[in-house]
Amino acid sequence: MLRLRFNYRSSSAYESPAFYGELQTIERLQLKAIEIITDPQFGMSVDALKHAVNSHDIKACWLMSKYQNPLGASMPEVNKLAILDVLAAKHIPLLEDDVYSELYFSEYKPKPIKAYDQQGLVLHCSSFSKCLAPGFRVGWVVAGRYAKQIEKLQFMTTLSAAVPNQLAIAEFVLHGNYDTHLRRLRRQLESRQQQMRHAIEQYFPLETTITRPSGGYFLWVVLSDHINTGELLQTLLDDHNISIAPGTLFASDQQYKNCMRINSSYLLTDKIRQALITLARCFA
Repeated sequence: MLRLRFNYRSSSAYESPAFYGELQTIERLQLKAIEIITDPQFGMSVDALKHAVNSHDIKACWLMSKYQNPLGASMPEVNKLAILDVLAAKHIPLLEDDVYSELYFSEYKPKPIKAYDQQGLVLHCSSFSKCLAPGFRVGWVVAGRYAKQIEKLQFMTTLSAAVPNQLAIAEFVLHGNYDTHLRRLRRQLESRQQQMRHAIEQYFPLETTITRPSGGYFLWVVLSDHINTGELLQTLLDDHNISIAPGTLFASDQQYKNCMRINSSYLLTDKIRQALITLARCFA
């Protein structure tokens, strides 16, 4: 969609902090990036987006409405409607990245912004990569008014989709207890997140704050202002063989130096627990 909408140095609104793959795409397409402050609990700021679209000639907006990477944020329904209203008033398309949508911990699956889209402005993107088959790289887009253009671009880019992978997934979804798999996966992820949060609270300095996402993979950890996780990265790798995702990885201008993202989807093994203890000593 970005390739369809933009010329050189066109403006795109996106979350801050944001998934580093998103930042790399914006840089590769040589777009002018308009950062929109994003809350760890409520997602992209409606007021900040409104100010941005009134101040810049924004051609598109890109966000994750649920279990955002790296914050884990999920928008309340009222915010989803407000975001859509702001964009629709200026006829700005929204790229809604919803790859973690099946990984909710609540009883009911939250709606995407696409569910409220009356003008076909929302391109809703999702994938089986996060919930079923990471190696297959099978996803989809509900593209609204841009469907024909997306089809053409996809054909020009790849010529042919991975049909065997798609057929295998379709067979499992239809006949392989997909819903049972998802329920088991959600319980597992929720339990592992709770264990990881508890371990961080136990070992890290008292002033540390940790997000409490209602789904997905990620915890966003905020440390004391004097800590620079980016500067510690190489030392942790060289001296302790520990790799972290520093906060600066998720911004274009060295923001979030005292932050880090932790993937809570892994089982809390003794090795990971020891790595957390080592991190805590470095942060003390």
